[in-house]
Amino acid sequence: MSCIEVKTFATLNSLFPSVQDYPLQEGDRVLDIMARIGIPPEKVTIIFINNVHAEPESPLKDGDVLGLFPPIGGG
Repeated sequence: MSCIEVKTFATLNSLFPSVQDYPLQEGDRVLDIMARIGIPPEKVTIIFINNVHAEPESPLKDGDVLGLFPPIGGG
């Protein structure tokens, strides 16, 4: 079975904790994983796959590390 690691950060982590071995289906994109986990697209502003900036439509493969960041405000 193919798996990825899903890392959530800041406020996302309290609502959707990180998962080490999340099952991956053939053809899955970032949007597909977010939908299965229950993370609305508007809650994510920065996406990384293996520490490289990615888009919601980016494909995923076995062993990838997906990082999801919410909007972050500053002063």
